[in-house]
Amino acid sequence: MKHILIASITSLVLFSSPIMAQTGVSLSGPTHDTQQPVQVTADNLTVQQASNSAIFEGNAKVAQGVVRFGADKITVHYDATGKTVSDIVANGGVVFTNGAESAEAQNANFNVNSNMVILTGNVLLLQGSNAISGDTLRLNLTTNQATVSGNVKTVISPN
Repeated sequence: MKHILIASITSLVLFSSPIMAQTGVSLSGPTHDTQQPVQVTADNLTVQQASNSAIFEGNAKVAQGVVRFGADKITVHYDATGKTVSDIVANGGVVFTNGAESAEAQNANFNVNSNMVILTGNVLLLQGSNAISGDTLRLNLTTNQATVSGNVKTVISPN
């Protein structure tokens, strides 16, 4: 099971200026090796062949190299063949980290076909002492760009 979501979602921006931090977020995802094995753990796994989905519940975690992704519930949807992931939905206590940067939200949805990730609900991005929060974070993994919207707040350290 390949999760491109893990590949880029947690490689967050170094906020170099207040203007950039307020208008958008640039990601540094290309440094992640998507060819590494993916490990998924959870308290429970339910496979629903009729709907081509797998539901990981209870302390669900996905790891690939240094990149980690966790949530209360992670649902992986497959195409009709059951071989290709079409989208991944995470609910409850969503956390992404690459060791240095992290993102938190209540929910996340990754559409593999559009290569877009949408985080919603108390979104918080952290890199060192810099932070940005908002209602919604839209990540385009193709262009390596992100936009935070709704009640956006930033904290940028001068160092």
